[in-house]
Amino acid sequence: MIENLYFILAIALPPLIYSYIIYLTSPYKSLNLRDSFSFVAAGVFSIVVVYLFNAFFPGWDHQLTFDPFVQNFHIVAPKEELSKFIMFLIIISGLQRDKGTLHPVAYMFYFAMVGLGFALVENIGYTERYGYEALKIRTFTSTITHMICGLLFGYWIGLGKIVRSKFQSRSVLGVFLKSKPYLKSIYYSTVGFLTAVSFHGLWNFNLASSGNAARTISILLLFIGLIVAKMLFRDLVVQYRKSIEKPNKGSLKKFEDHPYNN
Repeated sequence: MIENLYFILAIALPPLIYSYIIYLTSPYKSLNLRDSFSFVAAGVFSIVVVYLFNAFFPGWDHQLTFDPFVQNFHIVAPKEELSKFIMFLIIISGLQRDKGTLHPVAYMFYFAMVGLGFALVENIGYTERYGYEALKIRTFTSTITHMICGLLFGYWIGLGKIVRSKFQSRSVLGVFLKSKPYLKSIYYSTVGFLTAVSFHGLWNFNLASSGNAARTISILLLFIGLIVAKMLFRDLVVQYRKSIEKPNKGSLKKFEDHPYNN
């Protein structure tokens, strides 16, 4: 009984702590803890999507190649990130219908919850296969890695949801995508997917090919990933705040009088 309790706490407690830290540092009322459990469940069911990919695309199997780069960057990471993205879309679509517009940081947080749900199932599988020693390591490594992948992916989705005025869209791409919301969503989702796959693939590739240096590099990757995710989280808050600020008359006048606008 005590052993089962330890197993449950070891699997569930760290993800809950990670989630609560993100929640406490988010803008007031931008997130809902009750909704986050739906995304954790989505992460759990994303494992089913991985199995469906294996069933319908048997050639997309990492066991068919011995090249660790191909295994991790072309097969494992894309398959898992795509599975999580599909489940994320299902839940977020329903949430948007019920609540309307969400704060951009919500996409980062909720996608991280999907990653944590996915990691929970993975940890259970590895524990059954290799014992509790595997759980001790994966709880503080792979669980955080899936969370970081979700934060990176969610950042780009949230960034794509920010609507800027014509005076705030300074780049050619920003102006072009402003009138094409569907294309804009595809573009930012694709960038997010590639970013998450790159980090996920790099993490797995390091474990498969770095030998004795793998543990040190893994710790370094975690620190870099968490720092970058925190910077992106702050950037999303700032970008959203700027997008809802009304430009004053002086700034409009300066924009209109700029030589590039004449």
